Amino acid sequence: MLEALLAVCTSSTSLFWVVVISDFSIAAAYFAIPVTMAIVMRHRREDIVYPWLWALFVAFIMACGLTHLVHVWSAAVGTQNLGLLASVELACAAASVSTAIAFALVLPEIKMLPSPARQRELLEAAVAERTKEKDLLIREINHRLGNQLQVLHSLVSIEERRAEADETLEVLGRIRSQLETMSEEHRARSAANYLTTAGGHQIGAEITGGVASPAA
Repeated sequence: MLEALLAVCTSSTSLFWVVVISDFSIAAAYFAIPVTMAIVMRHRREDIVYPWLWALFVAFIMACGLTHLVHVWSAAVGTQNLGLLASVELACAAASVSTAIAFALVLPEIKMLPSPARQRELLEAAVAERTKEKDLLIREINHRLGNQLQVLHSLVSIEERRAEADETLEVLGRIRSQLETMSEEHRARSAANYLTTAGGHQIGAEITGGVASPAA
C-alpha cells in the first residue's frame, strides 16, 4: 500500500498539481507582502526612511509574484505563452536589478542611521541637558525673587519711618506683613521646587486684597 501511495504522489499528475499549487501559493504570498508594506507606509510614512526604496521592493516582489501566476496560467491552459512569459520575466528582471542597485547605493547611508538604542541614548542625553538648564533657571529665578522681596521689604520699612498718617502706616504695615509671608513661603518652597506649587498666585492675591481693602 505504501508503494501504491508513493506511486500516486510521484505520478505526473500529482507532481503537476504540486507545482501548480506551489506556484499559486507563492504568488499569493508575493502579493500579500506588498499589501502589508503599503499599509505600514500609509500609517508610518513619517517614520520610514527611503520610501522610494520601499516602492522598489514592492515592485520587485509583485513582479516575482506575476512570474508564478504566469506559470499557473500556462499550466491551466496547457500551453506556454512565450511572449507573455518573456514580458513578465523582463519586468521582474528590471525590478530586481533596479532594487539591487538602489539598495547597494544607499547601503552606506543606511549603515550610518542611528539604531533605536542610540536614538534612546541621544534622547536621554538631551532630556538630561534640558533638565539641568531648567534647574539652573529655577535656582536663578528663586535667587532673584528672594532679592526682590528683600528690596521691597526694605523700601516699605523706609516708607514706614517717613510716614506720619495712621492710615498710611496701616497700609504699609499690611504690605510689610504680606511681604514677610511671601518671603517665608519662598524660602520654604525653594528648598524643594518652587514651580511645582501653586502658592505663588495665592500669595499675590492676598497682598493685592490686603492693599485694596483699606482704600475701599
